[in-house]
Amino acid sequence: MDDVIEMNLTQAVNVTNTEVIRSKLAEMAAAHGRVGPPVELVRFHVFIHCTEGRGSHMVDFEDHELEPGTALWIRPGQVQRWSELHANFSADVVVFESSALPDLPLFDRFAGVTAAAHLGSDSMRLQQQTQWMADDLEVNDDHPTAAAVVGVILRLFARQAHGNRDQAASTAERLTAAFVESVERNIHQRAVGWHAQRVGASSRTVARATAQTFRQRPKEIIDARVILEAQRRLAWSDQDISTIARELRFSEPSNFTKFFRSRTGMSPSDFRESVLVL
Repeated sequence: MDDVIEMNLTQAVNVTNTEVIRSKLAEMAAAHGRVGPPVELVRFHVFIHCTEGRGSHMVDFEDHELEPGTALWIRPGQVQRWSELHANFSADVVVFESSALPDLPLFDRFAGVTAAAHLGSDSMRLQQQTQWMADDLEVNDDHPTAAAVVGVILRLFARQAHGNRDQAASTAERLTAAFVESVERNIHQRAVGWHAQRVGASSRTVARATAQTFRQRPKEIIDARVILEAQRRLAWSDQDISTIARELRFSEPSNFTKFFRSRTGMSPSDFRESVLVL
């Protein structure tokens, strides 16, 4: 699609801000005859820390309100859109590759989930770390050091996101995390039993764990992830609906349309049209 912008990364860690992004988006929108920001496929990790003003940022079709001290961590494969309210807030933006941080899994409890947190007293510390990293990258181009600073930033973020409490996960949380990761990595497998076997538990045990952790049945988690994948592809790719249905392992496009409509209240084509309209 002409109205899709993909975030590109030439180094392991990049630091920018909303002023730069706003300018680039305006140029791209004008070049494609658009009046507002498009849906964007995120190829790398994006960490947004609001420093001034208030606004909204869409991630995976959910709007996240931003104010000073609020941060968002967006993962590869998600979609985002800088809203019209983007002009009402300023933020530091750190973009980094997964490979830049070897212990990244320590921060990523549940795959594919956008994490948002108000950083409280850590907000100023995080802003200082980001500024130091940006200055050091400009002078020394030292990406290993920048990656270490990213680790510090994520630790400050995680401390607030998880409420300054003991991070030891319960058995149910660990099993649910393994189940969610299996679903994330094997999006085409929609049988609960298949994923349960992969994580070494019975379907009934997995059901108890997901009910305790998320108050959801395993099938609900699987279906929600399939719907999200379909929405992402409808929003940013130029694949036709039949191709999306086939790649998500639906036997017929009509079955995919019925599945999508029953869970979203609209057809795939109507959804595609709706996300392209600001």
